Amino acid sequence: MPLAIAVHGGAGDIPESLRPDHAAGIQAALRAGKAVLQAGGTALEAAIAAVIVLEDLPAFNAGYGSVLNREGFVQMDAGLMDGTSLDVGAVGAIEGIKNPILAAQAVLKTPHILFAKADAEAVARAAGVEFVDNASLITPRRHAQWASGDRDFKVDSGSTDAETIADTVGAVALDGLGNIAAATSTGGMSGKPLGRIGDSPIPGGGFYADSHAGGCSTTGWGETIARVLLARRAIENLERGMDVQAAAEAAVAVLGQRIEGGEGGLILIASNGQIGAAFNSQRMTHAYWNNIDDQEQIIA
Repeated sequence: MPLAIAVHGGAGDIPESLRPDHAAGIQAALRAGKAVLQAGGTALEAAIAAVIVLEDLPAFNAGYGSVLNREGFVQMDAGLMDGTSLDVGAVGAIEGIKNPILAAQAVLKTPHILFAKADAEAVARAAGVEFVDNASLITPRRHAQWASGDRDFKVDSGSTDAETIADTVGAVALDGLGNIAAATSTGGMSGKPLGRIGDSPIPGGGFYADSHAGGCSTTGWGETIARVLLARRAIENLERGMDVQAAAEAAVAVLGQRIEGGEGGLILIASNGQIGAAFNSQRMTHAYWNNIDDQEQIIA
């Protein structure tokens, strides 16, 4: 049976100064997920392991290193899907949680799919998820970004500069039993209004998995990604029989064609273990591996 893992660290015009950190981080995340799969772990475990690595690194807009909202503090979103059971767990606008993807996992274990703010935090706390001082998630770079004036987000502005949309993280995995899982985690958009929730915790928008077809995690301008349900669109392309790379490219093409300023990208794994990736931004940090070719590919 094929094994496969793909990870991304965000789409956008990623500054040259951040590329080495992005490359190193994305490789570490890939290897964390790969190790889980090679040890016989599940796709869900592998996707979570990969995302945790990225949430813990300051280079990425998730967990530690999340961007700040208009008020100057962190609020995070995350989503997770098991492609075999079709169970979903997602959280929106949470604070003080070290690894938001673990909060999403806590929700996945309930009969529900999405909780926000204090209610999401309560579910996570009951599950034993680690909490930290919310201020400890702010890095000097993110604070300087906010203090320099990046606090006036307008959803209709069409602005897609690197420091605003880049760095959302995600992972998709396929295990030896044919299970597929997808996970996405983000700090959202810099300067966003209090309580704003983007595409990352929305099934079909920021992530989607169906073990009969494939799994997808997206990144980019959340308001546009959610409107075209980018992740679900990519999976539907696989269901129609498209090659995995063609399916990825066709989904991203719709994002740019249907919505002015629609910018982003995705990673996609098909049920046969083949991997695709596409983006219409200048760059998308991503990496992938399967045991078919047995070669790690790092694109930063």
